[in-house]
Amino acid sequence: MDDKELYIIAIGASAGGMEAIHLLFDNTPEDGVSYVIIQHLSPDHKSFMAELLAKHSKMKIFVAENGMYVKPNCVYLMPKGKNMTIQDRKLLLTDNHASQPNKAIDIFLNALAEDQRDKSIAVILSGAGSDGTKGIAAIKKFGGLVIVQDPESAKFTGMPTSAIQSGNADIILAPELIPDEIIAYLKRDLLVNNFTDKIAENDELALKEILSLIEQQTPLDFTDYKRPTIIRRIAVQMAHHKVSTLEAYKEFLKANPPEITKLAQQFLISVTNFFRDKEAFELLSDKVIPEIIESKLVVDMLKVWVVGCATGEEAYSLAILIREHLTSLKKDLEVKIFASDIDKAALSHASKGVYAASIASDVSEERLDKFFIKKENTYKVRDNIRKMVIFQQFSLKIN
Repeated sequence: MDDKELYIIAIGASAGGMEAIHLLFDNTPEDGVSYVIIQHLSPDHKSFMAELLAKHSKMKIFVAENGMYVKPNCVYLMPKGKNMTIQDRKLLLTDNHASQPNKAIDIFLNALAEDQRDKSIAVILSGAGSDGTKGIAAIKKFGGLVIVQDPESAKFTGMPTSAIQSGNADIILAPELIPDEIIAYLKRDLLVNNFTDKIAENDELALKEILSLIEQQTPLDFTDYKRPTIIRRIAVQMAHHKVSTLEAYKEFLKANPPEITKLAQQFLISVTNFFRDKEAFELLSDKVIPEIIESKLVVDMLKVWVVGCATGEEAYSLAILIREHLTSLKKDLEVKIFASDIDKAALSHASKGVYAASIASDVSEERLDKFFIKKENTYKVRDNIRKMVIFQQFSLKIN
């Protein structure tokens, strides 16, 4: 593989992660990629991770140093007491303050997504908590791959379960099976190179027929969707099913209708957070919502439409702002927030109103206590907020 096209695989692990890491590397060949391991380590104890991992991998293993350049067929370990990012393939280290929640995996994955874009792969292994859940959303946003350890094979299920619940996991496997899946995924580069904007006429026809199959089986029309994204996601599925041409993949879909829905799901990437755009939500809170509520009579209904609501965080954020303002004014208005998206899986997640504990970095402690119910590693939206929002599948297409 061309060094300029290097894939970097970031492995996030915490409690119980060493066993999973060893199983993964017992089955990993030298495949021309780089591995970076982000593990929660106690700053008070010496780490023997490099020595232990050397027994399971033939690749060169380095404890990362500030400014170290990432090279193929090498494994880089984050030092204890540090957070790590990456820029222009150079690893950058900063101190990790023990008083703060450990978000080392989220921090690195976010930086990796921005630096490597679709040449980034995230692997989330055993661990408590929810670190990594936000990071994999960034990986997906830039077209990378997300693999999560099957919780049934994990000693601690918090991190894998949180990642899966986010809807951003492409593949869920036991650690020893992950390397083969990565190898299959890397083959998609050859397919993508064949499917440029100048693909052959017969391929162009097959591509249109594939999109037509999706439109016939689902309420989704991807005709005008970003072409590079469409091609890349189709190529990933072709590599997974060991199909080498678009024509053959079209026939495969015809023979396996459930795969049509799975392919459509690959085009839908939900990237959102609570109170995602700080300035926008401040404007809504300080100006827009007060003006709208002030103009309403108590017999009126306040109706809001959230377009492209994804997994529901922004719709619930809006509901919280409205509820707070109504409470401060001691005003009782009926509120209906219509939240729509074309992604059925994302809507299913949204309607449950259950989110990973990592939302605590976006939602204040006061709001978490008032509008959510905490259960283990999740927060559930309280009924007084949940009942304000109606989720529905809807495609907004402008001709």
